[in-house]
Amino acid sequence: MSAAPPYAGLKVLDLSQGIAGPYCAALLAQQGADVIKVEPPGGDWIRNAGGGHEGMTPLAIAGNLGKRSIVVDAQKPAGRDLILRMAARAEVVIENNRPGVIERLGLGYGAVAASNPAVIYVSITGFGPDGPDAQKAGTDSILQSLTGMAHRNRDPDGTPRRMPLLIPDTVTAVYAAQAVGAALYARGRDGKGRHLKLSLFESAAAFQAAQIVENRIFAGAAPPPNTVPAGVFRTRDGHLSLSAVTEGHFRAAMRVLGLEAWIDDPRFATPAERKKHAAFVNEEVGRRLAEQTTAHWVEKLGAADALFAEIADYPAYVDSAQAKHLGVFASLAQPPYGELPVPRMPGADHSWALRPAPHAGENGEEILRELGLDDAAIAELKASATIRS
Repeated sequence: MSAAPPYAGLKVLDLSQGIAGPYCAALLAQQGADVIKVEPPGGDWIRNAGGGHEGMTPLAIAGNLGKRSIVVDAQKPAGRDLILRMAARAEVVIENNRPGVIERLGLGYGAVAASNPAVIYVSITGFGPDGPDAQKAGTDSILQSLTGMAHRNRDPDGTPRRMPLLIPDTVTAVYAAQAVGAALYARGRDGKGRHLKLSLFESAAAFQAAQIVENRIFAGAAPPPNTVPAGVFRTRDGHLSLSAVTEGHFRAAMRVLGLEAWIDDPRFATPAERKKHAAFVNEEVGRRLAEQTTAHWVEKLGAADALFAEIADYPAYVDSAQAKHLGVFASLAQPPYGELPVPRMPGADHSWALRPAPHAGENGEEILRELGLDDAAIAELKASATIRS
């Protein structure tokens, strides 16, 4: 029998925008939490980042699955008071403003904890709560540049490259969700709330721990490759990834490529020796792979149980037999697009409901009525533009 989602009944107030904070809250929502997303009058800025319709960009969808949305003008006293009322009922509050911004709005940890001392309050910043860079804007491209990621991902000619994935934001969201789980566990033991402070700057370090240690061990010089051969190689009509983590992988690949003599060649007999000749090995492997089609090598390398993979695009990934077997992607009815393939959260039971992301302000009246506001009070908030649809 499947278990109920672990965060069923957990009330989360999401005051964040963009990616790191919203995606953290979305991870909690996918585990059963009741997440209320509070957006400013113009909506979360991520609703205008990238293409899409009705403010439902791909990033807005992925970062807000399963939430309910209300639009509140926190600059107005009535709007601030409304948010504080919601925060008083929440077990977790998430924000990701620059240091000092949320406090100037009267919605910082101190203001929330005054009426809700057991709250788990999460503050996500680009560079931390203080220090010489604390007030810098912390976008993904900036963080990839400053934390070694772009340098690590250099072109063959040495030009640094930003990876076209939102890595600092995404890993920060995952670390934040883990920190929330740990804080909830601790609160269950001591009853105390906590103010959790995370930054993209620190999360980028944690994500690259092995590479940073490696850099220090090898004094900044190029470290030896992990395995040989290894890389993405051209075939006659495409590309193929080939590696050799074990001796079995190496022998299998050499036999398929017609390089059986290398198996007993002293230059390639051990991983340590192969690393000394990595450039030569990879060059010859690449030359051999370029002689035949990808389909040819997939058949031959697969039969030999070599360590390889085709280079798949997203449609191929979504439609792969393994993804379908594992139920990696759910078919989600997401307005205004209809059915979309959305990845399930790893570890989630497939019986847990995966709910679509809301439009900005879609659930405003429903949320206000849960706070006890009647028709007249809601009409007054609308008339003053404190709340909006």
